[in-house]
Amino acid sequence: MSIRGLIFVIGMTIVLFFVNQYFTPQPQRGYASKRADVEQLTPSTKGVDLLPLPQIVSPEQLPLTGLYEDLQGRTLLSHSVIASKGSYLTIKWSDIMPKQIYVQKGNRFVPVYLVGEGNRIGMPALYSSAHKPEVISIHLSTTSRQAVQCVSFDRENVSVVLGLYENHTLSFPEGAPNSPAIALYQTENSYLPIGIYTNEKRSFQPLSTFQSLEKLIDYSPDVRPPQALNRENLYVLENNSVQIVFSNQGGAIAEINLPFKGKSDESVVLPIDFDRIIDKKYPSNARFPMRSFYLAQGEGSAPKLQNPVQGGYYPLLRRGISKQANDSAVTVSPEYYAFNVISKDMETFRGFYEVTHFDQRSIEFTATFQNRRITKTYAFPKEEDAAPYSLFATVQVDGNAQGLSVTSGVPEVELISGTSTPTIKYKTVQNYKEVVEKLSVPKSSTTLSSIQPDWVANSNGYFAIIMDPLSEIAPGLSIDRVQGNIDPSRITMVDSRYDLYPASRYPGCIAYMPLASTSQPIHFRLFMGPLQHQVLKQVDETFTNQVTGYNPNYVKTQSFHGWFAFISEPFAKFLFLILNFCYKITHSWGFSIILLTVILRVIMYPLNAWSIKSSLKLQALAPEMKKIQEKYKTEPRQQQIEMMQLYKKHKANPFQGCLPLIIQMPFLVGMLDLLKSTFALRGVPFIPGWIDNLTAPDALLTWEYPIPFVGTTFHLLPILLGIVMFLQQKFEMAKNKGHAVGQQQTTGLLITCVFTVLFYKMPSGLNIYFLSSMLLQIFQRWYSHKRAQLKKRPAHSREIVIKPKKSK
Repeated sequence: MSIRGLIFVIGMTIVLFFVNQYFTPQPQRGYASKRADVEQLTPSTKGVDLLPLPQIVSPEQLPLTGLYEDLQGRTLLSHSVIASKGSYLTIKWSDIMPKQIYVQKGNRFVPVYLVGEGNRIGMPALYSSAHKPEVISIHLSTTSRQAVQCVSFDRENVSVVLGLYENHTLSFPEGAPNSPAIALYQTENSYLPIGIYTNEKRSFQPLSTFQSLEKLIDYSPDVRPPQALNRENLYVLENNSVQIVFSNQGGAIAEINLPFKGKSDESVVLPIDFDRIIDKKYPSNARFPMRSFYLAQGEGSAPKLQNPVQGGYYPLLRRGISKQANDSAVTVSPEYYAFNVISKDMETFRGFYEVTHFDQRSIEFTATFQNRRITKTYAFPKEEDAAPYSLFATVQVDGNAQGLSVTSGVPEVELISGTSTPTIKYKTVQNYKEVVEKLSVPKSSTTLSSIQPDWVANSNGYFAIIMDPLSEIAPGLSIDRVQGNIDPSRITMVDSRYDLYPASRYPGCIAYMPLASTSQPIHFRLFMGPLQHQVLKQVDETFTNQVTGYNPNYVKTQSFHGWFAFISEPFAKFLFLILNFCYKITHSWGFSIILLTVILRVIMYPLNAWSIKSSLKLQALAPEMKKIQEKYKTEPRQQQIEMMQLYKKHKANPFQGCLPLIIQMPFLVGMLDLLKSTFALRGVPFIPGWIDNLTAPDALLTWEYPIPFVGTTFHLLPILLGIVMFLQQKFEMAKNKGHAVGQQQTTGLLITCVFTVLFYKMPSGLNIYFLSSMLLQIFQRWYSHKRAQLKKRPAHSREIVIKPKKSK
C-alpha cells in the first residue's frame, strides 16, 4: 500500500470513529463486566400452585392400551398411551422397533404402523393408523407447579408415579420412576401426554423437543375448561396509529394491530410479502381482531358488538392461528398476553375480569380473587397525535400484592435477511449515565435480580413493545423463552404443507417486570409500535419532563443487527447519514441507494485510481514477468527475487489492486446492517411487481413447490450481479493478455459464482448497492484505461497541426 493509500485509510477510520461517538453520546464501555456480575441464569421462581395435589391414580383410570405382536393378540409387546384417535404413544423398548403391530379395538385387533421414534431405547415411539397421525398435548404454564402422572410400563406391568412439573422440570415427592416414563396431565375430560422422563439422566424432555414428534403435536386443547372459552370477550380501543384489543380474561392486551399507511395517514407501517400472502391465501388469519369485539359508541351508549375487518393491519403480537382447511387452530394462552398480571397461581392471569368502565379513549377492568382485588385501567394519552403508538396503563392491587409481575407479550416474527432476531433491551443508569443493554432469547429463562430498569423493550427487530414504569416497582427483570410450537407465528401457516417456516424455528421471548408490594396505583407508559427514528424522537419529545429535563429516550431501542455489528456499526451510521441526505433530494429510497453508491465512489476515487494505476502497471509489465517465469521455471526462489526487483524498479505493487475491495467490505457489511436495522426501508418498493421491499430479496417470479436453496421465488438482482462480475472479469482478462490468464479466469469465475450464491437471498437494497458499485467500477476502469492509452500514443499523433495558407 502506498503512503497516500495508508493516509486515506487512517483518515477514514478517524472520521468514522467520530461519527460513531457522535451517535453514541452515552458510552456503554465497561458495563458488560458489571452486568455479568448481576445477570443470573436461574430457573423460574415465580411460585408454586397453592391448590392441594391430587393422589396417584390407578392405571385403569388412564388412557392406556396394549400393543400386540400378532393379529390374535396372543403376544403382548408393551403398553401405550392413547395419544389421539388412531395414534398410540409408547416408549421404545428395542433398538429395532417393529414396523407394524396390533392394538385392541372392541373385540378385534387392528394394525397400526410406526410413524416416528427416538434414536435410542427409552425414547418415545408413535404408532398410528390415522391418515394424519398426531399427538394431542398441552402446554403447561412455567409460572406455577402442576401435578402430573408419570406412567412407565414393560411387557407385563404398568406403574404410575406422581410428579410435580415446574419450569420444564419434574420432581417426585414419593420417589422417581425406575424406568423411562410418559408424563400425563389431567384436563377436563382426559389425560394428555406432555413429555418423557428419563430415569438414567433424571431429566424431563417435553414432547416438542423430539424431532420425530415435533411436527405431529397438536396443542389445540387447552387447560381452560370449555365453558371458560365461551366467556372470553374482546374490547377495542383504537386511534389513528394503533388498534388495541383487550380481553376480559386476565384484563390484558390480547392483540396490538398497527394500521397500514393508506388506511391511516398517520401510520408509517407498510405491508410486506407476508401480509399480502396471508390476506390472499389465508383470509381467516387476516381478520382484525381475530374474533368479534365490542366497541364503545359514545357517552351513555352501550358498547356495540362488531365483526372483524379483513386486512389493513400489521399484528404486533402473536395471536394464534385460526383454523384453516387442512390445519388445526392454535389459541394463545392468556399468560402470553401483554400487560397481564402473573402470580403464583394460574387463577390470576386466567381469571375473568369485569369491565367497569369503557369509552372511546379508556377502559377499566376489575377482578376479585381469594386474597386480592386487581383493577386495571388503560387510556390513550391526551397528546395522542403527538405521541402515536402510546398507551397509559395502571394496575392497583388491594390485598396480597406480593409476587406479582406484568408481562410484555410475545411480538410477532419479523424475518430480517431470512432470520428472526427477537431481543430484549432495557435501560438503566450506571455511573450517572444511561446505558441500554440487549439480551437475546434465552435457552429457558433468565433472571436479572439486582437491576432496576428504567424501561424494558421486547423487540422483533423492526417493532417493539416498551414497558416504562412511571411509579416505583420492585427491582429485577425476568425473561422466558416461548417455544414456537406453543405460541406460533403467523408465518408458519405460509405453505405449511411444505413446512417452509416450521414453528420450532421461531421461538419468542416474554419479559416480566415485578410489581411493588403496595396498595397504591402503579402507573406504566406503554409504547407499541415501529422503531422508526422520527416516531421515537417525537414520542421522546412529547414525554420529556420540562421541569426536570427527563427524557425517556425510547430512540435508544434502535440498534444495528448483524454478526459484525460491533465493527460495522460506525460504517452503517455513516452510510445512513448520506442515505438520509440523498433521500431529501430524490424522495426515493431506491434511487437514494444508487446515489449513495455514486457518492462513495467519488469519496474513494483517489484510492480506486491508485489501484487501477497499479493494475495498469502490472499489465504493462506482463511480457517481462512472463520472460522471468520462463527463464527461472526451475528456480522458484530466484524467480520470486527477480519478480520483486522488477516490481521495485517500476514502482508497481501487486497487492494494491486488492485495497479497494478490502476498504469496500466494511461499507458492504455496514449497508447490510443498515438494511436489517432501518425501519424506514422496511416494505419500501423500488420497482413495483419486482422490487417490492428493499429489506427483502426481489421477487420476479413465484411458485408454490419449494426448490432446494432457491425456495419459491426467483431473484433476478443477484443473477444480474453475477453477470456484471463475469463481464468485469472478461474485461480485465482482455487487458491482461499473456500473464496467468487461465488461472485468473478460473479464480474470477469462482468468485463470481460465490458472490452470486452469497447474495441470492440478500436484501434487494444490498444487491442494488453492490450492482451499482460494480458498474461504476467498470466505468472507472474503462475511463482510466482510455486515458492510459492516450498517454501512450506518440506526442505528434496527438497534436493538431495547422498548415499555413498558401499565398496567392
